[in-house]
Amino acid sequence: MLVESARKKLVIIGIGNLLLSDEGVGVHVVSELKRFELPAYVEVYDGATLGLEILSLMEGASKAIIVDAVRGGGKPGTIYRFNLRDFEYETNVLRMTSMHHLDFATALKLGEGAYSLPEEVIVIGIEPSRIDVGLELSDEVRAAIPEVLKIILEEIHSFSKGQE
Repeated sequence: MLVESARKKLVIIGIGNLLLSDEGVGVHVVSELKRFELPAYVEVYDGATLGLEILSLMEGASKAIIVDAVRGGGKPGTIYRFNLRDFEYETNVLRMTSMHHLDFATALKLGEGAYSLPEEVIVIGIEPSRIDVGLELSDEVRAAIPEVLKIILEEIHSFSKGQE
């Protein structure tokens, strides 16, 4: 008889292009997150601009958190949190216009038959100030990173409580 592990897997993936200033915020966030001592069931990945390959990083996870730049109409540095599965099927939810959104949402939907994907996919998005050639984040986006990290740590804590 197989005994399922008492702990499920939580995957956190930062996506974005570091060469396009604020578009790379997801990668910057996971780089900072890797400095924290996290529970063994949490896996953190730099998804950069992987596209469909991100699905393999989510394989077998109970929950995934995706961190990316999101245009939602707020002020630069505004932080959004939503369930991507809700976003896919409802029209009145935040309009995500990240450069990766269509590819990622479509990949998630298409990959459901080929991969064992998480039921819950949370997106933590940060409103960019600029997406142009450059390695530096804008001041507004850089200032949002500590709050984004706090939100992610709260998600990890909430997930761990659900595992007890």
